[in-house]
Amino acid sequence: MSIIVLVVVGVLTGAAVHMGMLFLGTAPANSLSQQHAAGINNYIGPEFAQEWKLFAPNPVSVNSHVQARAKVLMPDGSLTTTGWVDLTAIDEAQIVHNPLPSQAHQNELRLAWTNFFVSLDAKDRPVGLFGNLMQQYLLRIVAHRLGPHFNGGTVQRVQVRSADTPVGAPPWSKQHSNTRTSYLVLPWWTVKAEDFK
Repeated sequence: MSIIVLVVVGVLTGAAVHMGMLFLGTAPANSLSQQHAAGINNYIGPEFAQEWKLFAPNPVSVNSHVQARAKVLMPDGSLTTTGWVDLTAIDEAQIVHNPLPSQAHQNELRLAWTNFFVSLDAKDRPVGLFGNLMQQYLLRIVAHRLGPHFNGGTVQRVQVRSADTPVGAPPWSKQHSNTRTSYLVLPWWTVKAEDFK
């Protein structure tokens, strides 16, 4: 009987702590949440992070896919450019039939691209320390996804692009919307051995 009581008390305590952390993470800033911000953020992210874009004044109306290709050094010494690999589509295919997909797996690539994109200047170059860090982070994600050996060769350089397709109007609407895909193609980035670690 005492084991059952201990289990019930443990579950209730865990649930109370969980709900308290979620509340402090989403509530307006207050002295308690500011004092323990690091611990709260470590607990909430990445598994319980909230995305509020659905309720924003301008909800997302574009499907963005991050794609990458590589220049690979073949065994005969030639340098070959691979085709574009849709990394977002690969993530989506792995999530579709997974009843408990990881929040980190769902958002790692998307958030890396979003953070990198907002750091770009008018000429699509990363600005400042944040921009350079986001470029390195995105490069490492792409390097991990492609691997050091790809299409029969050793990866030397990678190139990343976004393919943005506006969401079309619903079938019952009389509005016409352009759903042509536009691309933002970044320059080639050289990869090093540590980018694959």
